[in-house]
Amino acid sequence: MQKYLQKTRFSGIIDGIGFHFLSIFVSFAWFIFLWGLRLPALTAGIALYGIIVLLRKTIRDDQVARKERELRCVIGGELALERLLLTPSERADFEIAMLLSMRYALIMLQSTEHGILCDLKGKKLLVAFVQQPEKTVLSSAQVLDAQRNAKLLRADCAVLCCPCGISQDAKERGLWEPPVYFVSRDKLISLFGAANPATDDQLIQLGKRKKQRAANHLELQILHPGKGKKYACYGVLLLIMYQFTHLIYYALPGLICVFLAAACRCTRKKQDSLYDLFSKYA
Repeated sequence: MQKYLQKTRFSGIIDGIGFHFLSIFVSFAWFIFLWGLRLPALTAGIALYGIIVLLRKTIRDDQVARKERELRCVIGGELALERLLLTPSERADFEIAMLLSMRYALIMLQSTEHGILCDLKGKKLLVAFVQQPEKTVLSSAQVLDAQRNAKLLRADCAVLCCPCGISQDAKERGLWEPPVYFVSRDKLISLFGAANPATDDQLIQLGKRKKQRAANHLELQILHPGKGKKYACYGVLLLIMYQFTHLIYYALPGLICVFLAAACRCTRKKQDSLYDLFSKYA
């Protein structure tokens, strides 16, 4: 999603000012060059400037709408994969088979514990979803299991939909009989996004989750229990300096450090009580 990140507000303002100045200069200079410094040249320049601004607005609106559709598809696909990781395996295999049948001429024949047996132009395929997160890697042992299951169900090949990475050993093992074909994470995101783009409610929930995660990370950085002693030490030293110098800019940061030390202590007590709770029911 890095390509969808916008510029800073200052750079956007500077680009807009530069565009308008250049458009005004070109519009008036062109007609003044043709007709001289006359009233028709000025009115024609104003009209040309208005056309350029309207054309730019139309192009920018089309670009924003296209990028929004693409971004909704990407987010919708990622949310769908995240949901399938927590879905029962049989249900996840069924949804993957349904998704592939929307794009390809797949006919679902049988639901098994190893995947969905499908027919593609007279060939039997065993379609399965690998429930592994993005940062993990599919191993050759898992590919061997898929080949064993495909042979057990008398399928011609197996199709593994992998939201994770695929190791080189797994790719080489997939060339053996029966062959195993892989559907990568990017392809799954594309298919899911085209079928179920992100809705407004999903985008709102995603934004709230991101803000909550950032707030929790900031709280953990500032109120980490291990920093309580340092805050207390700095606070005491600053208050001692205030007693000697009677300068207010020593007292204020000293009180802030003492307050942060107490807050770190409260955070530590909260974590200890949570640990006791889990230990009690372990």
